[in-house]
Amino acid sequence: MWVRTVSSIRTNIFSRSIRLASSVSNVSYLHNPGSEPLVYATIGQALEATAHRFPGRVAVRSVYQDVTLTYEQLLTQADALGCALRDRGLEKGDRIGIWSHNNAEWIVALVAAARVGLISVALNPVYEKPELKYCINKTELKAIIIGDTLKHANYYKVIEDLIPEVRRDVAGSIESKEFPSLKCIITCDKDVLPGTFTFKSLVTNKQDSSRYGFQVEPDDGSIIHFTSGTTGEPKAALDSHFGVVNNSYFLGKRQKLNEGHPVTCIQSPLFHALGSIITAAAALRHGASLVLPAPSYSVSANMHALMAEKCTIITGTPTMYVDLVTLVRSAGVTPRLRDALNAGAPCSPQLIRDIKQFLNAETVSSLFGMTETTAAVFQSLPNDNTELVAETVGYIQDHIETKVVDDEGKTVPFGSPGELLVRGYSTMMGYWGEPEKTRKTLGADGWLHTGDKFTLNEDGYGRIVGRLKDIIVRGGENIAPKEIEDLLNTHPDIVESQVVGVSDERLGEELCAVVRLREGASLTPQDVQRHCTGRLAKFKIPRILKFAEEFPKTVSGKIQKYKLRDLIESGKL
Repeated sequence: MWVRTVSSIRTNIFSRSIRLASSVSNVSYLHNPGSEPLVYATIGQALEATAHRFPGRVAVRSVYQDVTLTYEQLLTQADALGCALRDRGLEKGDRIGIWSHNNAEWIVALVAAARVGLISVALNPVYEKPELKYCINKTELKAIIIGDTLKHANYYKVIEDLIPEVRRDVAGSIESKEFPSLKCIITCDKDVLPGTFTFKSLVTNKQDSSRYGFQVEPDDGSIIHFTSGTTGEPKAALDSHFGVVNNSYFLGKRQKLNEGHPVTCIQSPLFHALGSIITAAAALRHGASLVLPAPSYSVSANMHALMAEKCTIITGTPTMYVDLVTLVRSAGVTPRLRDALNAGAPCSPQLIRDIKQFLNAETVSSLFGMTETTAAVFQSLPNDNTELVAETVGYIQDHIETKVVDDEGKTVPFGSPGELLVRGYSTMMGYWGEPEKTRKTLGADGWLHTGDKFTLNEDGYGRIVGRLKDIIVRGGENIAPKEIEDLLNTHPDIVESQVVGVSDERLGEELCAVVRLREGASLTPQDVQRHCTGRLAKFKIPRILKFAEEFPKTVSGKIQKYKLRDLIESGKL
């Protein structure tokens, strides 16, 4: 095996050697052997080690809740909650849903589940009833933690509508024909609600989690995130303790979270891997302090937290940075950041320059990953220049293999586009309950098909060219068009529909529904809104509506969405 060394222009501690497939070939294959070995440990063990290093350091600061937890307090509450759940009948490997906006309880619950061998299931807090029902039954949740009531969110009311039995059943003994697996509901509300335990009541008594923790192995499943699958219903991707422990370590190290005392601002929702793994787990792995500005995304609250809590690290999507830069320009405040990490979509060179200037960021970095790869596959190195951060998705992560293949599965030359495949410790264990879909994505040889069109460079950097999968990325949120199309097609006036992403300056892409109507019918965007409301999460409802008499198709009859997109953006449709 030959070794090719990274260019000497990046002479820092993060320089790596790239192992190529062979000494004579020029094929798109990269392997980063890593600068230090992987750690065989569980999330619970890793976080206990952090708590022992920094017991009195702030682990979580929820500004809007006025709640502060040190690492010692976080571990104590997590152990109490985890043991309380196990004592009430949950067994190793059972799934516990976290259906809430960002709050301190979310992070406690994540740690609690990991400490006692339960699998966390991260649920989008804006799910409507059909989406929530699907996810609960898909993963066979045995327990669910729901957020406290907000002006725009009443989680208990939704649960009560879905599970009327909750009003009369004893807490911990729910019996529902619609949800046969679900037995326990925990609410973050202060008041005791019928059929539920309060979160606070389960974290008050100190417990020793070792009586359950010894059962947990690094290769066990730890967390499930739902992905936007192209076949309609979302898939439940399961990541291991081993994957989370190591991926969060290496991505955090590349952000220099292991240096000094970083304070990280969480802009992203915790149900998303950008929030739960890339931001929260990485910070907890290295002993950084996490700051929660608001229950949901608020640019003003984020800016307040940056200033008041003296945050030095921030993660987010390009949309979030556009909002922050705009606010700083108008308000005249000047934060001071060590690193601003961008993920979810590429950043333009101008936006990177704006982040450096207006957010006073020493570095701006990029990260590419997937739920199916735990988190990071590529990530910028410290001191990468603006052009490199903007033009690439970063440098290959430690202990990861990647290659780019053509339609026949043959590896293409460096610089040639094709599908990105990933192999390594961080690939998912599989899609929960869907072995066939797992096999289509994750081969027996360990290579995971990303569905992303990529090019690889010999210097270790990757570039995203486009998406082979039919996914729309709106403000960093992956959206599957088919799920929306299936619902639109149930409208009595719609004969056929296609949903595409069109360029949007702030969000990157906006949802556009192109429909064929029955003869004599008419339709407005408000009609579409009414048809989808209550059946789809709001961010999935198309904002733009276009009409077509027919759709562009291939000779074989397949609809060409890229041509639809071109027609819309050129103003011809």
